[in-house]
Amino acid sequence: MIFTSNDQVILLTWEDDITLRNNTSFKDTMKELVKSDSKQLLLCLEGVQYLNSGALGVIADSVMEARKYQKELVVVATQNSVKEIFNIVKFGSFIKLFDSKEEALQFFKRDQHE
Repeated sequence: MIFTSNDQVILLTWEDDITLRNNTSFKDTMKELVKSDSKQLLLCLEGVQYLNSGALGVIADSVMEARKYQKELVVVATQNSVKEIFNIVKFGSFIKLFDSKEEALQFFKRDQHE
């Protein structure tokens, strides 16, 4: 996992598949992301090929928690396997999903100018 900051956006890049083995670590890291000072949060799952149902719950809970604090958490998923999982569980209905980091950062830039 890698935390970086780009202007006002805090970016978490998670590179490992999310399984029972590291789900607790993922959950703790997501809590850290949501608690950060920024109102614009980006979870990048570019290298992730698989995530379990626990990870889906962590992502959904993190999005809802962020909203309680007037923050927006968006997700980048580039692997077809992860996109398919998100599609099956209809994540796009309440989470903004992007195909690339650049698209997500552009979304936040547009958001800042409104």
